[in-house]
Amino acid sequence: MNQTTKAAEQIHPVKNRIGGVFMHVSNMERSVNWYHKLFGLPDRSSVTDKVHEITMDGGSGLVLDQHGYDRGLSMAERPLLMFQSPDVHAAYRFAKQNGIPIEWEIEQYPGMAFFTLRDPDGNLLMVCGNPGETESGNGSEPMEAAAVRYDGGGTWLAVSGNLTQGELTPEGLVLTGRAVTDESFRTPIRIETTLRLEAGCLRLLFGPHGELTFNYGPSASGGAGEEFYVNHPSLHKTFSYTGKGTVPYGQWVRVEWTIRERSMEIHLDGQLFHAQEGYFGDTVGLAGVGCDNGQVTVRSFFVEPLAVSEGVPHLAVSSEGEPIDELIPAEVCHPVITGDGLWLSYNDQWGDARTKAAYSVPFQCRSLIRTDTNSLVLYGGASAQVKFHTGGALSFIDPVTKEETWAEGKGALPNKWTEVIWKMESDRATITVDGEVRLEHTGDFSGCSFRLGIGPDQGSALVVKSVEVVTLI
Repeated sequence: MNQTTKAAEQIHPVKNRIGGVFMHVSNMERSVNWYHKLFGLPDRSSVTDKVHEITMDGGSGLVLDQHGYDRGLSMAERPLLMFQSPDVHAAYRFAKQNGIPIEWEIEQYPGMAFFTLRDPDGNLLMVCGNPGETESGNGSEPMEAAAVRYDGGGTWLAVSGNLTQGELTPEGLVLTGRAVTDESFRTPIRIETTLRLEAGCLRLLFGPHGELTFNYGPSASGGAGEEFYVNHPSLHKTFSYTGKGTVPYGQWVRVEWTIRERSMEIHLDGQLFHAQEGYFGDTVGLAGVGCDNGQVTVRSFFVEPLAVSEGVPHLAVSSEGEPIDELIPAEVCHPVITGDGLWLSYNDQWGDARTKAAYSVPFQCRSLIRTDTNSLVLYGGASAQVKFHTGGALSFIDPVTKEETWAEGKGALPNKWTEVIWKMESDRATITVDGEVRLEHTGDFSGCSFRLGIGPDQGSALVVKSVEVVTLI
């Protein structure tokens, strides 16, 4: 390669290099485990993200993506692959200047941005990489010089020109990207903003990863829809809620995001829009607001620190109405006793609450639980596992053969107190939810003995009201 060709490759905003090939999957955890087994990679017992990349030897990454199935997108709406870019904003301008139709406008995250386009045959392609710099006001000034600051009512927002765009108007701060606070805040906090969304999807930001996305939709609808996304404030973990509802366009709306140590709530004009439990007490970061594929006017924005509450954990395990054991929670679960029961959550490490004693097959374990993210894992020692997945599937790991059995659509839990019974007999395992048999698995379990455990998935929370273990004859 001569020096001229090498220099051109370095400065061209769209590299002729494939960063990843998309494989659209319907169940991320199952697919990750399948591909890891295919390639002889270590097993992944739990995967909760909607996108997972498998590094391939000597080539592009294999990107497993569940978003298309979750949103019901046609194959034409799902990208085939992504090209690398050292400057996504420059690549976007290059495409526009050369008459290449843009399918999906730029979406930007810390350290990464992407947009999509179509080739002449309608194939959907993604350009992804470093965000680079947006164009400045006169096309020549460094974008840092174009920074805008706005007093939202006691809390200042800063719009850095090389990240996004903003303009001060008599009505407030008009954003076509994002603005964040000057200072960092620690949970528990309340973020309140009054804004008017003109088009696209609205985003509220807090912490290293925290993001609420309202009005998200497919590119065919201009990026607008009724999908609601919650990105955990301290984890790179996304929870999606299709058909949740929208922030109305073209009118002023007050949005409140209250983040306490163990729960968070979102209100629109004083009405509860969404509630979710998890552990957020260790989160520190900036707060912010913005939009993608549209425009939002921010009239007010402020962050209010809240008081911290504490509790002490413990929960008895009974048998036929008499206490026989205790459920001992791991510290990583941030356990606390509430008026409803034992509250459990965890973020960075796997954790659960376990019995002191081991129970031999045959037995029946009955738990009364509540979870708002469809997240529940039952443990039998280190070998048996029953998992209710956030996507609605149910799986069971055989403690003897390590075989994993899946029951698609059988893992959905109602957002209310739910009775879950795990029955282990010498030749059968049965999972029942509110009297309905959800999964049966045959095997030879005679001689098995377990300390029983219960816990949530990463980033989620679970309240255990009672646990009863009965030895069967």
